[in-house]
Amino acid sequence: MKEQIFDIIETIAGTDEFREDLDMDLFEEGILDSMKAIMLIVELESNFDISLPPSEMDRDDWNTANKIVARVQEKQDEN
Repeated sequence: MKEQIFDIIETIAGTDEFREDLDMDLFEEGILDSMKAIMLIVELESNFDISLPPSEMDRDDWNTANKIVARVQEKQDEN
């Protein structure tokens, strides 16, 4: 699952530089912006059959690759 999420981030962001530091702040580094974040949410929901309501997606809670993986895992565990 982790690699699949990284592949999705890479496809949307158009870069793999986050793979060098999985705790890199993707927004501060310009890897994700608001539009790409929405695209990422849609792709994650589609690929993992989960719901990620924007109201539950505070930027500080999923601003790194590791946090995104943890969030997806948490939502899958809820199902």
